Amino acid sequence: MSDYTYGSVFWMYSLMGLFAVGSVFFLVRAIQTGAVSGDETPKYRMLEDDDERLAEAGGHATHGRNA
Repeated sequence: MSDYTYGSVFWMYSLMGLFAVGSVFFLVRAIQTGAVSGDETPKYRMLEDDDERLAEAGGHATHGRNA
């Protein structure tokens, strides 16, 4: 089992550590800047917009199949 040398093992562990630290850094940065806080907001905004359009049309859809 002399295939693995200390240099290659240490290099691989340092690379894995760099990836782990980098991913945690960017996750924390995304949370701090608010990039992941309102990810479903557009979906709910679109649903609310559809409800407002439906109410303005008197309860009848103005687009789609029911137009």
